[in-house]
Amino acid sequence: MDVFKRDELYRLVDRVTLPGINPEEVPVTREWIRRYGREFDELRFNVRVGVGITLEGPYPQKLKDDWFQRTRMKPDLVAYTAPNQSTIVEAKVQWLNDAVWQLLHYRDLYAAEFPEHEIRLVGVCQAYTPQSARLASDSGIRCTSCSRFPPSTSSIAM
Repeated sequence: MDVFKRDELYRLVDRVTLPGINPEEVPVTREWIRRYGREFDELRFNVRVGVGITLEGPYPQKLKDDWFQRTRMKPDLVAYTAPNQSTIVEAKVQWLNDAVWQLLHYRDLYAAEFPEHEIRLVGVCQAYTPQSARLASDSGIRCTSCSRFPPSTSSIAM
């Protein structure tokens, strides 16, 4: 897991890549961080949830452990506020219905591992369909479009 504290957000907003984020989703994720990152104590990337696959056979334990982690589900990021508030963020260029189901599945897996956490869901995208926006809203997901943001700059809202 890669963790960035609130005072380290400047390290994220100018990066070409973000830990564990698909390249096409980096711009929308970066805009969300720029806009909302300061609301959280930490931004956690490469968080793994759910059951992984155990590699059988005469492999080194490190390889087995790595394989187990790689086969678990990975939300784009978890924005965390102490003591127990977690916001699971899923970024898409285009938000469609399958993104809603994906985020709901992440929520269920995360809740099973961290039952003491209050979980919120956020979808961030460049565009979304009316149907997917309605489905997200009805499912308790706050869907935010980057098209509403001003052009990218390297400053963070303070």
